[in-house]
Amino acid sequence: MTIRHQISQPGKQGSFMNNNRKSRTLYAILGFLCSKPRSGYDIKKAIEKSVGFFWSESYGQIYPMLKKLEAEGLAVRVKEEEPSSRRRQRYAITDKGKQVLADWIKEDADYGGFRNELLLKLFFGSTVDPAISIRHLEDFIKHEKQRLEMFEGFNSTLPRNGKEMTPNLIFLAATLNYGLSGTKHNIQWAEDTIQMLKDMDIT
Repeated sequence: MTIRHQISQPGKQGSFMNNNRKSRTLYAILGFLCSKPRSGYDIKKAIEKSVGFFWSESYGQIYPMLKKLEAEGLAVRVKEEEPSSRRRQRYAITDKGKQVLADWIKEDADYGGFRNELLLKLFFGSTVDPAISIRHLEDFIKHEKQRLEMFEGFNSTLPRNGKEMTPNLIFLAATLNYGLSGTKHNIQWAEDTIQMLKDMDIT
């Protein structure tokens, strides 16, 4: 994937952006700034409450990136009407920032970088008692059922009438459906795998 926008570090040539997971932090932040001005704290909480099931950012990534976005003119600090030492500094996206975000969305997505410790342990499962793999799978099912309950709770808050679905809600529903279908699949896969291990009589 070609990155068209490069943001340079002060005092250094080139770009701090590259084709890896960390470089996507700036796009995640710009995306959340599109709806309204937010502080680093606001962005972190918004991520946890919305896209947290497939994307995460730490404060250590968010705050430095906000400063870099401001330096490059992609975001600006919001002047508060009532300044307070306790008030968190909020940032707003600029037109330039909106264009950078739009250009990135138009690019091909990167599907790489998948890591799953459960699958890695399962791959080497023949080196230990099979009961251990079954225990891991049972724990995984419990975890996924909790996630499924959360997704179904979010889904129940969406309008049932299609006419009430705004463009923002439609795209939100699309990502939520990914979580719902993926979690259901994961549960079924784990249950099938447990049964397969038992049917092979290796326990």
